[in-house]
Amino acid sequence: MEHLSFIAPSMRNTMIILLVLHASSSMVLAQSGIPMELVHYPEYVFHNGQVLTADADRDFTIAQAVAVRGNRILSVGNNDQITRLAGPSTRVIDLKGRSLTPGFIYNDGDNSVPAGDILKDSMWNGHTKPHLGGRTIDEALATLAFIVENEGKPDDPFFFNLQDQWSAVAMKSWNRETLDEVAPNNPVMVYISANIALANQSMLDLAIANGLPVDHFHIGRNKNGEFTGYTGAQVSGFIGREVRSWPDPEWFDQVAMPQAVESLANYARHGVTVATGHMSAPTMTILNRLFHEQPDDLAVRVYPGLDFLRQNPNGEMYLKRMGNLVDFSLSDDRGPMITIVGASVGPHSGSPDSTFGLLTINPKTKVIPQISPNTNGYNSWSAESITGLGIDDLTADQLKQTDYYNVMLARQHGWNMTGIHNMGSEGIRLAMQNVYEAEQQDKLYVKKLWRPQGFDHNIEWVPEVFDYYKNHPVLKDVVRFGVNLRIVMRQRDAGPLNIQDVVEAQYGMEGLERMAPLKTLLDNNIPFHIEGTEPRDGDANPAWYIQKAVSRIDRHGRVIAETEVLDRETAFLALTRWAARFIGAENELGALRPGMLADLVVFDGNLLDEPIESLDSLRPVLTLVGGKVAYESSEL
Repeated sequence: MEHLSFIAPSMRNTMIILLVLHASSSMVLAQSGIPMELVHYPEYVFHNGQVLTADADRDFTIAQAVAVRGNRILSVGNNDQITRLAGPSTRVIDLKGRSLTPGFIYNDGDNSVPAGDILKDSMWNGHTKPHLGGRTIDEALATLAFIVENEGKPDDPFFFNLQDQWSAVAMKSWNRETLDEVAPNNPVMVYISANIALANQSMLDLAIANGLPVDHFHIGRNKNGEFTGYTGAQVSGFIGREVRSWPDPEWFDQVAMPQAVESLANYARHGVTVATGHMSAPTMTILNRLFHEQPDDLAVRVYPGLDFLRQNPNGEMYLKRMGNLVDFSLSDDRGPMITIVGASVGPHSGSPDSTFGLLTINPKTKVIPQISPNTNGYNSWSAESITGLGIDDLTADQLKQTDYYNVMLARQHGWNMTGIHNMGSEGIRLAMQNVYEAEQQDKLYVKKLWRPQGFDHNIEWVPEVFDYYKNHPVLKDVVRFGVNLRIVMRQRDAGPLNIQDVVEAQYGMEGLERMAPLKTLLDNNIPFHIEGTEPRDGDANPAWYIQKAVSRIDRHGRVIAETEVLDRETAFLALTRWAARFIGAENELGALRPGMLADLVVFDGNLLDEPIESLDSLRPVLTLVGGKVAYESSEL
């Protein structure tokens, strides 16, 4: 080994040892008659760390080391057990006491890829655009008029997504005549929320020409039977998909693909290895292109809930043509990278800063007309804000014109829902009732669901909701809940209205403290997880969620509902193991056990021992997806 003489002595000794080990192992294999081609050492060995395996719902194993071979976990154990598995080309990483965890799973990943929520996106000239807004509602209308006049051609349709804080004011100030006046030559649709929209006469005429039933009860009418301009969920959805054209090819090339690459890389940088949520047909095209054209840029797994049923008055027609596609996947050497995990429908309940508000059992403490002029919120499925009808007021024929019927149809065909958005207590209860009734149908083409029904955005829980769950035990097997902790810890502000903390402003501190009751859910054995949205450095990263679940300290420094705190281990499970359970992937994701997919994260510190006040500062230094590096910091 004279050719190693130019290397420093310590390095030379290390290299000599490795060469000897390699030679020894080769000799043993040769003597045993096993060809070298059949030997597959692990690609990675991590040792000397705090390995949080999440291998059980309570008292999970904390190991020292992990070996990764191919796209799977090979072994988990102590340092001696794992380091002996290293081969001559294994990358051996000393964790130096840092935490190694499973990859985190975020279910509010609708916008992890562009067009995830294209139903209500602003769009004209073949490109999606920013939300419509301004300092006043009149300024927003002037902006709309300017865009239509200067950026469109006659008869070209325009779609505008109005900023949430203006929704209640717009519903009071605008109507069909408003849009007819500012856009006399163009079909125009303004999305007040995900469900309710305002259209001019040209847009309604275009929708009817495209097949919208003229007698659909979600077409808002006045007492004289004249079109008011307001459209309920199914009509808004029909126009948003059947009338809206697909984005131009250049939008896919110049906007969507680069944005998708950047967004998914951001997930990996924050240790999130799976993004799931309701996603549109254009999103699926983007994901397919990434998988086939730029596989290295598909940094993390994306598990869509297809929103082909979302606010779709023709749901039965779609299902008869598609059948069941649940579990269909695109896989590479990392394992399944794109997997269909269900279908999506629209929400019963709105957001706290929209005019429809949270659909609640208990009334608000204070009604603020500029935000939401009602006491208990409006039911979006029944288009209550324009029809005056609650879900229980509908006839059998009217129910068939709502997403209630789409859930029934989907269950017949074996589609589970993943992404039934409900923030308010009555919305949660009605969604459970719908799922329960779907399970009681006689005509089921698929007898047992392959993946669970996933309810997300659930924040407000009251005794009636807990009682309904307990009194219908079949729900235990088929329903999983995502809880939106962020909206409690970082409440939204209605900036232009100069109203801060819109949840607290309407429901009071007592109402705020009954939201996201994590400990009560745990004590009642209700299967939940903490849902994650687009991760950021300031908040919404995994360590931030753990910190907030443990401390319940909001952005003002107050402890919100101290009795609802979780310990760190449980908060960690609620972002990994239990999030995998939400999408029915607990056998492959969300834990570190031999045979599981090798999605794992190395942090720059220790998640269990870092002081709680600085826990949110911990960041990943390495993220593996299926045994491949998705993100690596220079700090490693």
